Amino acid sequence: MPRISITTLAFLLSAAGLAEGPVFGGNLPAIRPGHVGEDSVQFDLALSYLQPVDIARVQTVAWEVLWDPKGPYDFRGIDTAIKKMAEKGVTPLWLLQPCPYPSSAWYKTAWKDWWMPSRDVWRDVVKMNTKIARHIVQETQDALGEKPLFQLWNEPQKGKPGGSNSGKSGEWHADLHELLFLLATDLRTVGITKSQIVGPAISSFGEGASTESTELSSMMPPNEFDWLSLCGYRDLHIRLSAGGANGDLSLVKAGMKSSLNHAITAQKQNKWPSGQQVMVTEFYVTPGDVGVPVGTDMSKFHAIAFDLLKEAPFTHVVAWGLRPDEKDAPNNAWAHFGGVGDSLVKWRKG
Repeated sequence: MPRISITTLAFLLSAAGLAEGPVFGGNLPAIRPGHVGEDSVQFDLALSYLQPVDIARVQTVAWEVLWDPKGPYDFRGIDTAIKKMAEKGVTPLWLLQPCPYPSSAWYKTAWKDWWMPSRDVWRDVVKMNTKIARHIVQETQDALGEKPLFQLWNEPQKGKPGGSNSGKSGEWHADLHELLFLLATDLRTVGITKSQIVGPAISSFGEGASTESTELSSMMPPNEFDWLSLCGYRDLHIRLSAGGANGDLSLVKAGMKSSLNHAITAQKQNKWPSGQQVMVTEFYVTPGDVGVPVGTDMSKFHAIAFDLLKEAPFTHVVAWGLRPDEKDAPNNAWAHFGGVGDSLVKWRKG
């Protein structure tokens, strides 16, 4: 009898309504091919908080091409990450995103808009991502006997890491649908199935009704570029915020529950492909979200979030901020995301 992978089994159980809550996991930093030793320190730290069968989302694979879509390809970073995840026994989810980060040399010549590549390089960036994905599939099957998941893009709404500079708040660039369709169909040519493909993140929840509505409407593809139907999963990014709670646990729980229910309800306004599952690849709980100072022990607040998410209708829940010191700004209580890994381990121990 052929082996059924963890990923496929989770997908089938969720579709049948038999799964007992979501699979938990966390985001792992990329290991750059030229900095394997240096980057492995932080990768290993993040991975240490996970347990076998958890899902591990690895940040963008574009590092492997050194910013040139035609190569040279250097898979030392990816191969190191695959080996480490195989030893841990986690299910890999790789963020593709067919464009290099802004500020790269290639970006300066091929891009006119933040995160939205010029049409004349689309074929190159698609083939680049497919070649990387094919390598990941082969190496992961050899090391883990597991089929990895792939996410097409991160956060396409305007102003987010993955969004265009054009349009209005919350909007996805109209051309992105064709690029996503090209990528999703090209991935199929190397044997990557629908059950392995995760759509881009919907990330505007809690940012105002207008922004949410704009994102949810602009993300729906036209029929001729229907990438959405090629995805086994759609993805939500959710901030579990409890404004005005000032650390009061009952108010925190009520506020987080409201934030979560709002995201679940808001995304239902769209007509989704039949059988498509829902995962969360980033959720956030910061000191600012619960009204406490930076430096406060967040474990009891994280535990409330885990309890709520455990009962939510998601197949997977992937934490952002596993490592203790993950933050976007030193003195901004809303930008201190770290410490979730310690809290996850503690929560699981009861």
